[in-house]
Amino acid sequence: MKKFLLTLFILLLLGGLVAGGTILTKEVVLPALQKKPASQQTPQEDVSSQDASDTQAGQQPNLGIYKRVQSGAEMLEALDYEYRQNPDTVGWLRVPGTEINNSVLQSFDNNYYLRLTERKQPDIYGCYFADYASWIGKREEMGPNTVIYGHSDLQDNPDGPRFSQLFRFTDPAFARSTPYIEFSTMEDFMDWQVFAVFYPSVEMDYINTNLTGAQLVALAEDAKAQSIYDYGVTVGPEDKILTLSTCTIKFGREDTSHRFVIMAKLVAEDAVLEETAEITVK
Repeated sequence: MKKFLLTLFILLLLGGLVAGGTILTKEVVLPALQKKPASQQTPQEDVSSQDASDTQAGQQPNLGIYKRVQSGAEMLEALDYEYRQNPDTVGWLRVPGTEINNSVLQSFDNNYYLRLTERKQPDIYGCYFADYASWIGKREEMGPNTVIYGHSDLQDNPDGPRFSQLFRFTDPAFARSTPYIEFSTMEDFMDWQVFAVFYPSVEMDYINTNLTGAQLVALAEDAKAQSIYDYGVTVGPEDKILTLSTCTIKFGREDTSHRFVIMAKLVAEDAVLEETAEITVK
């Protein structure tokens, strides 16, 4: 059904664009770029260290998006609109049970969208953006580790703006009721099964996007070992993972050496999705 909706939408879109005298071709964003060595990165290339603590707790920014999506057809419509507003749009992220339901941007480095919205307007909360070295497209074109950054309000407030709402996963009831995250592109609908909720040190290279199969398994095992829950989810060398990263004050407001991270693995297109996650609180 998802493939049918995708095909139908693309045919309608192309038909309308051809009739208007032009064909919109989506440019593949930065698939060939390699992550700069750590020695060449600026201090803010680990972008999740930034905060927005000078904004009132719980105040929601004006996201200015086309619409909140609830279905595949709505996602395609919204993605098309967002891409027309900003060609840096590469996908749509939706975390059920939260207000995280927005387009994802990607630029030539990890500083560009740090304090810019989806419309390239200055804003302390910026937008959701993918690591510039992440490979994004069809599911078979996705890189081994797709990393998406977003700001929090540096209060670990589950009702705060942007990625603050990822802290809802620290509630076992929410974690059980939210086994999947949706990150999709114009080319493919994709569901990702959560397998780790944890507070890694920045010394852990969890934002490495270019991993071998063995390195991917090692990273996933490390994440699961640090996770506050045991999800009982296996990650193999052929799997692909999604990493959502933001800042945290769990270890003190002045501590900038830790992050709050959710990791999930891409599930098969024809997988039967479970309604709840079978987690064990550690």
